[in-house]
Amino acid sequence: MTGGEKTRPHAARIFLGVYIAEDLRPAASELQSQLRQAGVRVTWVAPHNLHFTLQFIGDTPTEIIPRLVQTAGEAAESVSAFTVNVAGIGAFPSPLRARTLWLGCDRGAAEFGHLEAELVMRLHQAGLVEPEARPFAAHCTLGRVRERPSGKLIARIEQLADAVVGEMSCTSFSLIKSTLTGSGPVYEVLEDFRLRG
Repeated sequence: MTGGEKTRPHAARIFLGVYIAEDLRPAASELQSQLRQAGVRVTWVAPHNLHFTLQFIGDTPTEIIPRLVQTAGEAAESVSAFTVNVAGIGAFPSPLRARTLWLGCDRGAAEFGHLEAELVMRLHQAGLVEPEARPFAAHCTLGRVRERPSGKLIARIEQLADAVVGEMSCTSFSLIKSTLTGSGPVYEVLEDFRLRG
């Protein structure tokens, strides 16, 4: 179901994720500004698009979406709401070879992992996704590095390793459609799924 660069007709590029709470976006944006001062070319995620990805599904035929909605809804009913402390800057695969700059969490990381595992198990059983080989790591992408990271960027990542954005309640997750445009992706929430309790 995951396709190439171009979205097929009657298909949507979609993922399941949790948006960062609106009141935390200014602090997250400020961290992006501090990283931006390193002067490295980075494609930054717009503050209103910041989210923790649970499962990237990709190029998906639109007729499959109702099954995704049903299965994700069943997963949501089996997982309790939880609190997340959004904190910590890092990079994949490492600061020295940074390609993706991310914002993490300490409190709530295990619960994010439980939610992701429940989702993937049910989606896999429904024949909708294949589990990824690499282990899940709860993170919010801040930007994608487009050139070799400089010493200044590496130092800034290390300086912000313990930066705290704040707490938020994770009471739901969303099925989100991503439309790629020349000025960046445009996200559209197709469905919200409320967690138990």
